[in-house]
Amino acid sequence: MPSYNFKREAQVFIVAGGLRYKLDVQDISFSQTFSEESYPVRTLHAQNNVFEASNITKANAANFSFTISAITEADFSVVKDRLLDYDSFDLFIKTSADTFKLETAVITNGSFGIEKSRPLSIQVQGEASKLTRGATLTGTLQNRSATMSYTIPTLAITLNSSAVNDIVSVSMELQNEISWTPYTTVDSALSVSNAGNTMYPSAFTLSKRILAGSITQYLTDQNVSNTLQWDTDASLSIKAGNGLANAAFRGFSFGPATCSFTNRVGSGTVYTQNYDWRLTDNSVSLATILKYETD
Repeated sequence: MPSYNFKREAQVFIVAGGLRYKLDVQDISFSQTFSEESYPVRTLHAQNNVFEASNITKANAANFSFTISAITEADFSVVKDRLLDYDSFDLFIKTSADTFKLETAVITNGSFGIEKSRPLSIQVQGEASKLTRGATLTGTLQNRSATMSYTIPTLAITLNSSAVNDIVSVSMELQNEISWTPYTTVDSALSVSNAGNTMYPSAFTLSKRILAGSITQYLTDQNVSNTLQWDTDASLSIKAGNGLANAAFRGFSFGPATCSFTNRVGSGTVYTQNYDWRLTDNSVSLATILKYETD
């Protein structure tokens, strides 16, 4: 009887700097495709050759996505580190039947899950050079904490030195826009004969970063003056986690940093207003203003 790969059995590891970190993921997906080009073979003497021939010499960048809980322990901090520094790593997905490896992986998108009465989480998407089946785990496995404590967030938001109260929801997302270095050459293309010697991308560059989000607030008689406003030089601070008022804070922390925002009204069952904001400050390192605080 054949052995199948089940997602619920998958163990996920990040290998960076020779160290292997085991992640507990809520969900994971990954794939890679080849790039096909067609060309006509119909000629004057072969008028019935209406189906074009195929030419496959290179692979597109692989893609992956997974979600982790933002626990108070530092076990999963490697995900935040690779999101902020966009350094490459290897990603392994191991089941009872197979081990898959994504080489030269980079996180292109990280969404910080902030929901009332639900644990904090980080959803990531990324790209990689090559997907291999039947790989061998590498790196030195790091010890995990004895406990795993989830973070139910309390929110504290300040905009231009004023507290934003009556909050409905908060979102925050970091995008790393990368471009894979062109890797198609005539010599390499001529030597491709099968999937084993296909041309794969191997290096990338960062072209732009976007850190943005939104804050939804109930419209009350306490925030009338803030409705339908915009600002290109606003100071924004967001904290979502445990222990907001003391040094034991654990969770997501952003700012204070200079941002732009626009404000719009939502006319649902209960009226709300949305602050759609974007980081514009280049004067400080991103790692100093966007943090995932752990024990």
